[in-house]
Amino acid sequence: MENLTFGTDGIRGIYGKTLTDGDAFRLGAALGSSGDVLIGSDNRPSSPSLVSALAAGVARAGGRAVYTSLITTPALYYCLTRREETYAVMVTASHNPPSHNGLKVFSRSGKLSEEERDRVTEKMASCTYAPSYAAVRGDPSILSLYEEFILSFAGDLSGVKVAVDFAGGALFAFKELLKKTGATVFPLNDRRNGDRINEEAGALFPSVTARAVKEVSADMGFAADGDGDRIAAVNKGGEILDGDKILYLLACKMKEEGTLRKNTIALTVMTNSGVLESLEKKGIRALSCAVGDSAVTKAMETEKLSLGGEQSGHIVLGDHLMTGDALLVGTALMKMIKQEGDLPDLSGLKVYPQILLNVPVRDKKAALTNEVREAAEKIKESFGVGRVLVRESGTENLVRVMTEHPSRERAEEAASALAELIRRGGLR
Repeated sequence: MENLTFGTDGIRGIYGKTLTDGDAFRLGAALGSSGDVLIGSDNRPSSPSLVSALAAGVARAGGRAVYTSLITTPALYYCLTRREETYAVMVTASHNPPSHNGLKVFSRSGKLSEEERDRVTEKMASCTYAPSYAAVRGDPSILSLYEEFILSFAGDLSGVKVAVDFAGGALFAFKELLKKTGATVFPLNDRRNGDRINEEAGALFPSVTARAVKEVSADMGFAADGDGDRIAAVNKGGEILDGDKILYLLACKMKEEGTLRKNTIALTVMTNSGVLESLEKKGIRALSCAVGDSAVTKAMETEKLSLGGEQSGHIVLGDHLMTGDALLVGTALMKMIKQEGDLPDLSGLKVYPQILLNVPVRDKKAALTNEVREAAEKIKESFGVGRVLVRESGTENLVRVMTEHPSRERAEEAASALAELIRRGGLR
């Protein structure tokens, strides 16, 4: 408990080391004292044990725990909004490897605020109950709420051929749902067993989907991450579309249809400058916010926007569901193909070379020294055109370095110099 950090994405760690069943029990007790809890999970080997401990904690504190069975994070949140439970907890470590796991917490209004997280953390710390386990049986019928939602949104997608990478993860729960849309689906890494979740599969390895699209002559492809809230896509030519490119396509389409509220899109500081320039030329304004899907949804809710997201693939279609959802966004892209015969050409989209480095550190706050900040500022001034961003990771002991410049060589040199400066601090 001492080393746990309750961030915007909940609690995350290496199962059995930095995240234990006892932690899950205490979280369950903290939430169960305030109401009932809807629980979902991905298919990692450690998920059943964490679910059992979590449910026991909820019951010990007087709440009722309801387990959905295997489900994606966005589907769990959608089901929560249609049911009576106070909270939902998703047992998942998202895009991380099988040895990791985590506990994502939602209230009916979305991810917990900082104040709510602090209250839950205090309750966990003061929990005096002895950890235990509960017999848990999943109720997959709950998933029908989300399935009806997706089918209603999709309409008839017959004639669309799509390759889908399930990342060996939670999206497997909706494999049959994809077929019900009428689309011809070519599944990749569609495994019920999560022993190899995210391993050379899914949104972090979009080249797998790109190869498949070419091999089967699909109209497009998309890849989810382990819990289904992040997407990477591929057009029929095999071009990989990251979050920035997908958001550009969606924003242009929604503006054309009149559904892009205020002709504005919420984007993070990581969004490529070239994409921002291209959006501006289309008459679309970008509202900048901090990194993370929580920051995106907060900006969207504050400004009442219908679209937002980030380069990493968390994309929010706010008129439908106020959280990132790979299946929902993938379906939106398939609808574009159904209507227009193909995804729009991106040849006119400007994208500057962007270098992203993750530097492991012992203390991510201490690693951002004045020397590092001053060096980043000097590089930014020398660039003229371009950007430099150095920030701590919200979920891992990493410092993230991003450089962007019309010259890839200059961007690479700058990123390497900053990473080396961080390493020289002896914080690895």
